[in-house]
Amino acid sequence: MKYIDQILRDNYRDLELDKFGLGGQWDTLLLTPQFVTSRHVVAIIFASGTQVPRLVVKIPRQPGDNESVSKEADVLLQLKSLGVGSDQGAPEVVGVLDVGGQTVLIETAVAGHLLEPHVVVENFSRAVDAGMGFVAAMPCTRPGLENGDWYQRTIGGPLAELASLLPGDTEVASLVDLTHEVLAPIRSEQLPAVVEHGDLSYQNLFLQPNGRLQVVDWERSRLDGLPAHDLIFYLQYLGQSQENALSSRRLQLRAFENAFSPGGWALASVAKHLRLRNLDPDLLPYLVIATWARSAATMAYRLSGQAEHGGETGHVQAAVTSDRDFWLWRHAVTDWVVRSA
Repeated sequence: MKYIDQILRDNYRDLELDKFGLGGQWDTLLLTPQFVTSRHVVAIIFASGTQVPRLVVKIPRQPGDNESVSKEADVLLQLKSLGVGSDQGAPEVVGVLDVGGQTVLIETAVAGHLLEPHVVVENFSRAVDAGMGFVAAMPCTRPGLENGDWYQRTIGGPLAELASLLPGDTEVASLVDLTHEVLAPIRSEQLPAVVEHGDLSYQNLFLQPNGRLQVVDWERSRLDGLPAHDLIFYLQYLGQSQENALSSRRLQLRAFENAFSPGGWALASVAKHLRLRNLDPDLLPYLVIATWARSAATMAYRLSGQAEHGGETGHVQAAVTSDRDFWLWRHAVTDWVVRSA
């Protein structure tokens, strides 16, 4: 914490930190994420004697692994230029520093209370509405005039990166091939590019008293994302909250079935969002499969820091194949094949 406190003291005047109500005194809470894929350490900065966070400071978890922190900073700055900031649910950049070769990101803290599973269960419809409002507010950055080029950018490329991370894993290679086969009917669709957070799930979601969603941790985000990806990802979290399924793969798959199988409770919300984006709701089942394929494929980026710092291949493989998103991807594809037989 002394390291981060010193950074704030050294840059207090240049970054005009006094306007965040710190008054030259603050309390620092250091968080080290337990997830194997986390690539940064987070410090929450409170005005001294208060329980309201003012700032968030992020530094690389591994010395020199600046990519993740730099990406989040770049995305947040680009979002601000698109008109997406605290009013739309995203933090805003206060400063990006180079401290001894380490990229340090300082951003505003979001408002609201953590959208924990019990909060979801207590008012499920409010949670659904909050997510739909947040995703609808993310702008379209490119119209649907790409004639299929979107597929390589959002699905083909990421899956190829995942396969290259595990060149000897036949299960992953076969699943990639089967995914391309299942998604072949939508490759010629003209889908727009949209701002996508990429990880609308537990510990990243905060609900304001007015019912609006605030979202943190934008390192997996992109400005050329796939329509409905974020909403499908978010609704899976709500379904898991209902099923008390945050740690059980079996219950997570059941939550998926209840939400996205024919007659599932989440289908109407996703179809409504697709119509908002002027897309055919018949694309919905393909986009569900694409969501989990793409989300699992981000493991290539999220684990690259480990691979570069001496991570063993077996550990990387286990991290991929034990990940929830990999399980959902595999289940979505195989379930589609069974239903189509």
